[in-house]
Amino acid sequence: MPAGQNWSCRGCTDCCRNWLLVALSPGEKLRLEKQNWTAADGVDPSRLFVSQLGGWRLGHQADGACVFLDTAGGCRIHAKFGGAEKPLACRLYPLVIHPAGKKLLVGLRFSCPAAVANQGKPLAEQGQDLAKLARLFLPADYDQIPPPPVAAAPGADWRDFLRFADWLDCTLADEPAPVALKLLRALHWLGAVERGCLDQITGEGADEILEALVHSASKKLPALPASPEKPSGFGRLFLRLLVLEHARTVTLADQAVRSTHRWKMLAAAFRLVCSRGQTPALREELTSVNFADLEKPFQPLSPGAEALLTRYFRVKIQSLHFCGRAFHGRPLIEGFRNLALLYPVIIWLARWLAVSAGRAELAEADVARAVSLVDYHYSYSPYLPWRTRLQQQRNDIARLCGWYAR
Repeated sequence: MPAGQNWSCRGCTDCCRNWLLVALSPGEKLRLEKQNWTAADGVDPSRLFVSQLGGWRLGHQADGACVFLDTAGGCRIHAKFGGAEKPLACRLYPLVIHPAGKKLLVGLRFSCPAAVANQGKPLAEQGQDLAKLARLFLPADYDQIPPPPVAAAPGADWRDFLRFADWLDCTLADEPAPVALKLLRALHWLGAVERGCLDQITGEGADEILEALVHSASKKLPALPASPEKPSGFGRLFLRLLVLEHARTVTLADQAVRSTHRWKMLAAAFRLVCSRGQTPALREELTSVNFADLEKPFQPLSPGAEALLTRYFRVKIQSLHFCGRAFHGRPLIEGFRNLALLYPVIIWLARWLAVSAGRAELAEADVARAVSLVDYHYSYSPYLPWRTRLQQQRNDIARLCGWYAR
């Protein structure tokens, strides 16, 4: 279970409106059909299901809400038949469960407002309920799934692989250091692992080597650089396109006018590539502002914002929600580099939110909203890994983290 993370559904219905597409297994579709929903129940039977990629998903009401969402913001399935009768995707979200040998590692998506706010019951106290959910979708032989590579060559068993994840978590848990510095230290010692071909180290001696690397990174990077090295033009361009990928809307209304939406995104991409004058207006909260206002240094993050970002990155690491089967089969080091790239994306988005609201300083709410926007899209794009490798070849990942920590 992720340390220090709480979550309980608070009934905000954010996941039941506009954008969450709930795929159904054949058994789930049959079960819902047998529930015999009618217009008298407040459900339009003609909208129950939508064909999708050879399967089915739940339908939506005219305003984009789930077909089963009632006017009070409750789930009609839950109210009439109980939570166990809802589709598995609804029961599981925003939780994620990843096998790691004989262990199951739990994380969650911070696209859920309650997850970002850390509201609810500690996940550490929800083990029995989560184990029941895991049995519904994990294969019986999940403990036979091998770990992903640490660098490139496979070979480590789960015990040795998890050592690297544990030391990453230790690096991010360093309380006095700002998140950007912790990410830079982690990138530094992972680079040493890669250069020294230390990804195959095993046994107790492996912990001694990794501990030495982690301490060495702390000594070489005692603080954020006062004058950080500017990222390359390619790195900054790539960052802005990443911002677009995470800030774009994906709603049923957008899908209804798909060609119009695509032209809108293409126009937004062109303005972000040029990065002159005004940004595109992507959402109600992300208005058109001066690019220059987003690139100038801001005040340091508040302790609350630092704590939120630390919690976010640690949950990703502790649940392995950044590599392997959770991230297109990518190795641990490559997956972490992509995860670290989310820091400058979050900061860029938080600045955009603040400037759109007429403020020149970041509020904790700006960072929280940016995290939520970023994590909604995180890990779904299969095209990110090769772009991450291009960034690493130019050392732009570390430079972007240091530059936007200003």
